[in-house]
Amino acid sequence: MTEKLYYIDSYSHEFEAKILTVSEDGLAVALDRSLFFTPGGGQPTDTGTLLLDGEIYNVTEAYSSEGLTWHKLDRALSGGLKGQTLKGTLDWERRYAIMRHHTALHVLNGVAYLAFGALVTGGQIYTDRARIDLTLEDLNPEKVEYIEKESNAIIAKAFHTIPRLVTQEEASTMPELVRTLNAMPPQSEKMRIVEIAGLDRQFCGGTHVANIRELGTLKVLGTRSKGKVNKRIEIGLE
Repeated sequence: MTEKLYYIDSYSHEFEAKILTVSEDGLAVALDRSLFFTPGGGQPTDTGTLLLDGEIYNVTEAYSSEGLTWHKLDRALSGGLKGQTLKGTLDWERRYAIMRHHTALHVLNGVAYLAFGALVTGGQIYTDRARIDLTLEDLNPEKVEYIEKESNAIIAKAFHTIPRLVTQEEASTMPELVRTLNAMPPQSEKMRIVEIAGLDRQFCGGTHVANIRELGTLKVLGTRSKGKVNKRIEIGLE
């Protein structure tokens, strides 16, 4: 299993790790620990570099397989490297932009959930924008204005985001943790949740800013209908 270091600290962008295995073609390497996020929940992969024996390899993608985090490289490693130590470095500008937009979706989701009982049906995060699909019958101009205005009012309160692990027993007392339509809660012994005090608390394995004041100003860039009770909101940050 690869230890996911970003669960502990989303702001770290350099780490040391040992090689567990290298793919047959040498173009991917699995490590015992990593800061690289693998795609999930609408959050895309991290990119960056690995430094080994003075050689820099670009990580173009990270992905998970059977509990391991694999790092796809721009050129092949040689074999016989198991157990060797290397240094990993994230593309921090990319990671931080993703963290900000991911956290912004939590704020917007929290506002829509508390005001309209809206659940998430889908979403995607980019470096310059993000979108979320919600169980809403309509998105009239007044409702869009309310969501944007209330989201920014919440951001101005500078709440902290708090990631933590909970047991199955604890999770069973917090039904609001499931915010995605028709989703089943995770079934592991301990599950990660992210909380914005007084607004949002849900299962999430992604990366977020420490305080929502880092989001700046949230802007609704556009909306569209994805179904009778399924509406999309696209946002950006200034």
